[in-house]
Amino acid sequence: MRTGISFARDWQLIKVARALRRHDVTGPLVRALLHDASPAFAEQVAVIAGRLGAEDGTALLAHNEERFDPPTLMEGLLLMWGIPCVSGESTDGGTTIIIDGDGAAAAVRETFADKRVAEPYLTGYARALQQNAVLEHGADGKIAIRFPPRGE
Repeated sequence: MRTGISFARDWQLIKVARALRRHDVTGPLVRALLHDASPAFAEQVAVIAGRLGAEDGTALLAHNEERFDPPTLMEGLLLMWGIPCVSGESTDGGTTIIIDGDGAAAAVRETFADKRVAEPYLTGYARALQQNAVLEHGADGKIAIRFPPRGE
């Protein structure tokens, strides 16, 4: 045992570390900033979020093998972030990933703090993975990320 460190103190630190959730200051900060934001400020945030998504998507591509297809990478990321989604083949032969289901809206808010950040970020990310990818949101609250067949 190290000098000057007690077992009781170490045990307390372990219990605190297990009991506390990850401390997130940015989520509440972004929500507060966007709550009464002007349309111009909200648009600036959306542009920055889109740029960050594109940068993160480009970084992911740089670290993956060529044979990984963009829809699989995107679906894996969403699931890793705790965002429920379903992937399926589109009528045009491409792939569509739908963010839907119980808790999807809450998971998006938890991951991105605000939908006005989530949509441009996910669009930038998807387009970095495949340039002609499209993010669409329906009136029913579903978000669809469409990846057309490669080569189109």
